[in-house]
Amino acid sequence: MISGAQMEVYKVAQEFSLGDDFTYGAGVTLKGRSGIEHKFDLLLTSKEDEHNRIAVLQDISEDLISDIMEFNAISRDCGIQLKAISTDRELNRSELNLARVCNISIVRKDYEKTTSSIFGIKKFDEDVGRLVKKGSVYMISGAPGTGKTAICSQFLVDGAKKGERGMIILTDRKGRDFISQVETFSYGFKSYYKNGAIEVLEISDRIMKLKANVSKEYPSMIGYVRTLTNQIKTLVAEYEVTRLVVDPITPLILGDSDFLNLFFRALSVPQIYLMVTSGIGKSDVSVFGIEQFFVSGLIKLEDEGEESEVKKASVVKMNGGGYNANPFLFRITSKGIVPYEEDDSKNAGPLFNQVIL
Repeated sequence: MISGAQMEVYKVAQEFSLGDDFTYGAGVTLKGRSGIEHKFDLLLTSKEDEHNRIAVLQDISEDLISDIMEFNAISRDCGIQLKAISTDRELNRSELNLARVCNISIVRKDYEKTTSSIFGIKKFDEDVGRLVKKGSVYMISGAPGTGKTAICSQFLVDGAKKGERGMIILTDRKGRDFISQVETFSYGFKSYYKNGAIEVLEISDRIMKLKANVSKEYPSMIGYVRTLTNQIKTLVAEYEVTRLVVDPITPLILGDSDFLNLFFRALSVPQIYLMVTSGIGKSDVSVFGIEQFFVSGLIKLEDEGEESEVKKASVVKMNGGGYNANPFLFRITSKGIVPYEEDDSKNAGPLFNQVIL
């Protein structure tokens, strides 16, 4: 049986997508650049890269603001960029804001919790919410009109409701067209966009020209990938984003396995949730037919039979544990994604019938 302490370690490892190949120690002492020795409550280290370390603050006092500032300072002195606070209490707004500014993740100790609100859609969150991790790339694919953008919009709003900043990068449409579309939903995207909790960006022609010059030669691919992903990471840091959507991803990529492997690995950012969307083409789950092999999870959307108003979502892939593979039927309404069985509009009809003699 896994102890509470071990479970805490694994929760931190999952938070940063560290996998299973790592070591950890409690009460670890490191000498900083200043020459001063610092003691960390918990330290996880990747076996693949010993410089990939995660410092964890466990013993917090009533003055958590001071704890965070000191923890951030000693982590920086020791050259540790990945940081987390493991706690079983709710942090107030000031504490959460400071943790976010210091790029510190919050890992909950509530081990009995089996679901996690990620999409803001109850069924999705129950089925796969706990498996969606920061630092990994997840794809939502489907034909036009199946709900890809609607789901990603709710994903951003779910984060905004918790004080997390979100960003969507549009690659095939104008921002004003997107805003006009999401304004029809009543779950609050417009207000969060207006107050700056969600940023909307369009792709520039310059990046498309860069892509046009990419060959299958590795130096050419890596140059393009670095240029593109570095700009995205700069935006994420500048706007302090913790949730990112690229809609759709297809205009930015090439249908080459080496390229996709390089691209998705470079696109991953340890501190953010990342969703990308894709149309369908060579396969029924992606445009090039191979993208699904390079992401950590894939949800496929499609119309349910001939009734195009009813949509179906199926989890094709989700790393990290078991999940419910049964299809989920839903409709896209003014409230957003609504489970088909809970959608009252499908049974709507007139209250009064004309009497004809």
